[in-house]
Order: sequence, then C-alpha cells, then structure tokens
Amino acid sequence: MFQVGVLSACSHTGMTDRGTEYFDAMNKDYGITPNPRHYNCMIDLLGRAGRLEEAHNLLKNMPFEPDAASWGALLGSSQIHGYTELGEKAAEMLFNMEPHNAGMYVLLSNLYAGLGKWVEVGKLRLKMRQLGIQKIPGYSWVEVQNKIHTFTVGDCLHPEKDRIYAYLEELDLKLTQEGHVPLVKLVLHDVEEEEKKRMLKYHSEKLAVAFGILTIPSGRPIRVMKNLRMCEDCHNAIKHISKIIGRLIILRDSHRFHYFSEGICSCEDYW
Repeated sequence: MFQVGVLSACSHTGMTDRGTEYFDAMNKDYGITPNPRHYNCMIDLLGRAGRLEEAHNLLKNMPFEPDAASWGALLGSSQIHGYTELGEKAAEMLFNMEPHNAGMYVLLSNLYAGLGKWVEVGKLRLKMRQLGIQKIPGYSWVEVQNKIHTFTVGDCLHPEKDRIYAYLEELDLKLTQEGHVPLVKLVLHDVEEEEKKRMLKYHSEKLAVAFGILTIPSGRPIRVMKNLRMCEDCHNAIKHISKIIGRLIILRDSHRFHYFSEGICSCEDYW
C-alpha cells in the first residue's frame, strides 16, 4: 500500500496541500480508486491541519460507510483543536461501534479537560469505571548497561529516584532560563496551576531522559522509548534539554522517532 504510506507521511509532516494533490491524482492521473485506508489518511491529514470541516465533509461523502478508524481520526483532530461539537459526534459514533475502546473515551475526556469542562470529564470517567474500561498507563524506558529502566509519571519506585528528581530540579531552573514555559493546559486534572506544573515536571519521558543523562557516558546518544504519544510539553522541554546538555536525545513514542539536537527536533514540531 505505497499510496497509504505517502499520504500518512504527508499527514505526519504537515504537508497538507501536497497530500491533497497526491490523493486527487490517484484516480485522476493513475486510475487508482481510493479505498477506506486512503480516505482515513486524508481525514487525519486534514484534521491535523485544523481543517476539521473539510475532514468531516470528506468522511460524510465517502463512497462507503465510515469505520471506527475514520471517526477515530476525526475525534483525535477534534481533541487537538478543541472542536467540542464535532468531537462529541465522532465519539458517539465510536461508542456505538466500539463501546469498550478505552482510547476513544480518553480522547473525549481530554477534549473536555482541555476546555475546562470538568463536570463532563467526571461523567465520562464515571462511565468508564461503570463499564470496567481502564486507561492504558503511560510509561517510558531507557537501557543502561544492558538493563532496562522503566518509569511512570511521578515514579517513586526507582532506586535512584532521589538523584533523578534532584537533577530534574536543576534542569527545571535551566529550562526556565532558556525560556521554556510549562504547558499547564495539558494537565487533564482540575488542580491548582502550581500542582499542574509539578505534574508536568515528572512525566515518564522526562524521568527517563534525566536518568539517561546521569548514567550514559558523554558523547553517546540517549535513547528513550515511550508506549504512548509524547505530550507537547515534554517535546518542548526535551528540545531545550538537548541544547542545554549538548547531547543527542532519541525518543521513540507511539507515533514516530524524534531526534533532539541543539534545541531542534527532527519532526519539526509536527507529529
């Protein structure tokens, strides 16, 4: 499915117009009839670019019934850009198709939380508990001397936690000097702003990166893996950290590889 790969690449690099040209050319120039996967790539591409109405119209006018992947792409884009009404519509369709898909509940909950709609967040989380649906916990890991070290948010179990947390405090001061401002809007809990900053500071990927800096010899890249998509605040912070410490940091999340060096990421902030 070469065409799917090309459209997906355009989606994940922000090449919206180029992706649209390729999609239109498939049938017009090459006689290739787009299938559901091609359409889903286009819905994701348009949605990521903030062109939600176009994405929705494409979904409605497909020559076949939208599947869960179609509505999931629309819900994900609605969550990113704060489109409540469209997100709720996509979620409703998804709940009918996949009533026990935890990811869809989490996306809608995140959409509500990002807009400060805590009552709706509470209702949705209650529904998840009643249905026995559990959110997949996020974690990151780094290999040091042939041993895997795994971290969760606010991890207190690692034997070197005191050293790691002390170093993160040092980094936090340097990050502030570099102009990094924590994106507290990403904390999806109804707590005070200072608590939100504290929660962001101890995300699993930051703990793993800090441990890698402390234990991996200078001159070698720091390689971290994460099971979910890296949050925007961590992405911004690790860009600054790569510049502060002068080292290459490679982080593979659920979406792609990120190569951080001298304050720049290979994804160009689009992933």
